[in-house]
Amino acid sequence: MTVNIRTTEANVAAQQLDLIALYRTMVTARTTNDILKTRKTQGKFAFYIGCAGHESMAAVVAALNEDDWLSLYYRDLAAWLQRTGDIYGPLREAYSRTTGPMCSGRNMPSHYSSKRHRILPTFSEVGALAPFAGGVGFSLQWHKSEELIMYTVGDGGVATNDFNVLFRQAAVHKLPVLMVVEDNGWAITTASPIQWAGSLVEWARGGGVYAEEVDGTDTMATYEATTRLVQHIRSGQGPVLMHLRLGLLDAHSSSTDIKSYRKKEEIELTTATKDPVKNFGRWLVEHGHLQEADIERIRKEVRAELERAEAQVLQEPEPTPDRVMDHVINVPQWRENTPRGKKRPTTMLGAINEALVELAQRDSGFFVYGQDVDSSKGGVFGATSMLVTQFPGRAISSPLNEQLIVGIAAGAGMVDGKARCAEIQFVDYHQSAAQTIRMAARVSYQSYGDWTVPLIIRTKSGSGGGGPISSSTAGGGAFGHSNTGEQWFTTIPGMITICPATPFDAKGLLLEAGRAQSPVAFLERGRLYRSEPPKDDQGKIIAAIADCWNVPDGYYTLPIGKARRLRIGEGPSSLAIIAWGTMVLEACTAAANIVNSQGGAIDVVDLRTLAPFDEEAVAAAVREANRMIVVTEESDLTSFGLHIHSWIVQHCFYDLDGTPAFISALPAPAAPYNAPEETAFYPTARTIEEKIEELLAE
Repeated sequence: MTVNIRTTEANVAAQQLDLIALYRTMVTARTTNDILKTRKTQGKFAFYIGCAGHESMAAVVAALNEDDWLSLYYRDLAAWLQRTGDIYGPLREAYSRTTGPMCSGRNMPSHYSSKRHRILPTFSEVGALAPFAGGVGFSLQWHKSEELIMYTVGDGGVATNDFNVLFRQAAVHKLPVLMVVEDNGWAITTASPIQWAGSLVEWARGGGVYAEEVDGTDTMATYEATTRLVQHIRSGQGPVLMHLRLGLLDAHSSSTDIKSYRKKEEIELTTATKDPVKNFGRWLVEHGHLQEADIERIRKEVRAELERAEAQVLQEPEPTPDRVMDHVINVPQWRENTPRGKKRPTTMLGAINEALVELAQRDSGFFVYGQDVDSSKGGVFGATSMLVTQFPGRAISSPLNEQLIVGIAAGAGMVDGKARCAEIQFVDYHQSAAQTIRMAARVSYQSYGDWTVPLIIRTKSGSGGGGPISSSTAGGGAFGHSNTGEQWFTTIPGMITICPATPFDAKGLLLEAGRAQSPVAFLERGRLYRSEPPKDDQGKIIAAIADCWNVPDGYYTLPIGKARRLRIGEGPSSLAIIAWGTMVLEACTAAANIVNSQGGAIDVVDLRTLAPFDEEAVAAAVREANRMIVVTEESDLTSFGLHIHSWIVQHCFYDLDGTPAFISALPAPAAPYNAPEETAFYPTARTIEEKIEELLAE
């Protein structure tokens, strides 16, 4: 078993380090590497990626404190062993055992993860963990902690958008982040000079981050440099980039032939000069800490210990098919609470402002992070104006980078398990953050529930602004401001997607989103920010939905995943309309107009939550009415609306007495700027009325 060793003061001499324990950890990493490489060749499992040449990362971790955070990449076996002392974990994950501490056998080997040991869950997507690491650093700074986070990446990972996001996060906010670039000269089969131009150290310094180049093949030099750089961070001087020069002693992975892309002479030179385990062993002998015989003795002892551990692991259980849906999504169990505050009319924008203030009152660590959110106006739409006034410092303006924004909020939520809010001005702009959002939603599943990412992504979505399409014509959003967004979020496993239609629902659902442990996409329709209750063609407010513009003071929540059924008219329902967001208002207007002229009743099912949607409510409404329409503001392409339509056809076909109808925007980019084209682009109450008349006449 390895011993976790560390120094807590920067002025502690490196000689006080337990050198033999450090060496044994490095030998353990190398021996584990060799055993698993052999087992892969023997066909014991499908894949292995090694650490040979990167074992000096144990010295980097030895220079940190046990409560510092780690964000490791797949060659950091030695870092794992140094922090945890767990020799069983890598074996369990290689053999896909349910006892695996990183992902319970669910992920590929070498994806290091442990909430207990503050090791963030490694992603296969190179560099993808970087924005989350920045969020952790932001939280540590927010709470004035003495802790820091170390983020490691290979030379190829430096070229990713993700790494550049972390660099910007750390530089702009002066975060306590140690960025370690483990440069072994190869990004799979591509030499590292293709990843950046010039000097990485000079590049980092030019961007406002202190940087040094360190010889990672020299264990003592690595330890001493890390100790010094860590002190730089802890003294409040900001982040550091350590360009750690290493040698890759094996191929990229078990799927790569090293001789197919590297010259024989280069391989031999790397093996002879850049092996940190051999180099450190020689240093220990030369300085009298070990005898030559001790080197082989330690290797044999470690090998025997690992073989015993392997024999035990092989007796442990493998995953079974019945657990394949475990830990996909974490929807909070709703605690029924009757609103006690006085009700008064307000807009959706006012309701969102109130919800953010309520979240801030209940959680001293809650913040909203996004572009312009701390302006006196409260962002471009004014959604944070109350937060700015009542809780100065809780609305924090960000750089113009959506991936950076989401990463800060997501990583901060991972630290203490409480949702922080990322505001994206328009949903169209989320796409630069798409990978970070997907990863956030996957974390719980990948880590088999060990980690969660509580996160709220609030964003304006849909067309224009001002009110329902039927009463205000064009919104003028045009391209880049008018996509609905649900088609992007509802296809992500593990993502909760909410799209309220009324102020009452917006406040209650946003407050409940603050309790969720899965990421929440909270889609705020721009047309509904300041809308009034919908009216029929006689100018009368539609009573079935009118009270939803009366919002209680104080705290209340509404259940995620539960639809609202609105009965327009009297008697049995003759048709069910499934809608959400702006289309709920359009549907209510259309239903009221039909009922006024023909009598009867029509149900409007406001989904409110799109993923997971209320299957029971939808099925019940369709079963009762026997006719249905799905109406969406999305373009008529592959959409969430089509998914709902398909689900109904699949599950409720024999309950239908007529053609299941589907209404959407046109199959073109959303949306033209000029009023005639934009108005023609979206469905309106009149569009829905025509379809209702057609269905009722069948």
